[in-house]
Amino acid sequence: MSNEGQSNAEPEEEYTPPGVEEYSEYWKKDTVFLKEANECLLKYHEKLMGDKKHQKVFIPLCGRAAELKYFAELGHDVVGVEFAEIAIHQFFEMFGITYETKPLEDPDGTLYTSTTENMNIRIYCCDFFKFKPQLEKDFQAVWDAGSLYSLPLSQREEYVTVIKSILAPESKTLLMTDVPCLSDEVTTSDLKQMYGTDFTVEDLGYTKTERKDYEQFGLEGFNMFFISSGVVV
Repeated sequence: MSNEGQSNAEPEEEYTPPGVEEYSEYWKKDTVFLKEANECLLKYHEKLMGDKKHQKVFIPLCGRAAELKYFAELGHDVVGVEFAEIAIHQFFEMFGITYETKPLEDPDGTLYTSTTENMNIRIYCCDFFKFKPQLEKDFQAVWDAGSLYSLPLSQREEYVTVIKSILAPESKTLLMTDVPCLSDEVTTSDLKQMYGTDFTVEDLGYTKTERKDYEQFGLEGFNMFFISSGVVV
C-alpha cells in the first residue's frame, strides 16, 4: 500500500505541568525570592481594583506570590490556592507573617490563615480543581499571574469553570502570560470561548519587563488580558 499523502510525523505531545513533588523540589532549590508585586499588576492596578476598598481578591496557584501581601496591605481580603505546602511556608516566613492552620476534609488539605494584624490572607493548600464555592466565593478581583497559562490545554476549560463558579456577579480578572512562551499560548479567542458571552475579554498587549528578577526565568516580558463581568469597562 502506498504511503503517499500520509504523514509519518509523531503527534505533538501535550505540555504536562510538574506535579506536587517536582514543584516542592523546585521551591526548595529556588532561593531567589520575588518580594515585590509584579510590574504589570502595578501598571494595571487601577483597572483591576478601581477605587473600591476592602475587595475580595483571589490568586489561583499562588505559590509564594508577593501579591498576596500586596493586596492585603491595601486592605483587601485575599485568598490563594496552592498545592505545594513548602511554597506556603516560604511565603509566610519570607514576609514575617504569622499564621494558624486548620485541616480541610473536602477537599483534603490545609487552610492557612494569617494571624498578623491587618493581614487578611487565607491560603488553601489543596487540589485547585476541587476548590468550590462552599469554601470561598464572591470574589470581585482575580490576579492570574500565569496560572491558566501554566496548565495544559486539556485542563484550561476546567480551570476557568472553577474560577467562574466563585466569582461575584461583578468581577474583574487580570491575566498574565509569559514572553517568550514556555507552554501553549493563550489568545483572546481562547479566553472568549472559555469564559463565554457573560464576560468581556480585552487584550492589553505586551509589557516588556524592566526587572532583573525575571532574568533567572529567561523572561522578556508579559502579555496581559483583562476579563470582566457585570461591569462597564
